[in-house]
Amino acid sequence: MPDRYQPLYHWRRTKLDENDEPSDSDWCGYDGDIGIGRIQLQEHGPTKGKWHWAAHGPHVRHRHTPHTGYEVEGREAMRKVEEYYHALMAANGLKGSKQ
Repeated sequence: MPDRYQPLYHWRRTKLDENDEPSDSDWCGYDGDIGIGRIQLQEHGPTKGKWHWAAHGPHVRHRHTPHTGYEVEGREAMRKVEEYYHALMAANGLKGSKQ
């Protein structure tokens, strides 16, 4: 059995405000204070049971795609976000703290 992906950055349950109860189906990733992306387990529709990932990073000049997608496993969605973040930083002559 292959090893599960071990995220490089800090991931925590999304909390929108002080009244929001975080869940295991919605996570945000951070490189220090920089938000690198978010993953959410889809609960309805044709993507039900898949993890939607959306990657971002600091304000930089050069962006690329794809920056969103779906994965079967949450850790694989985290991997997609982290890979995008590394590629984004490299395209702008920068490095993330875990590169």
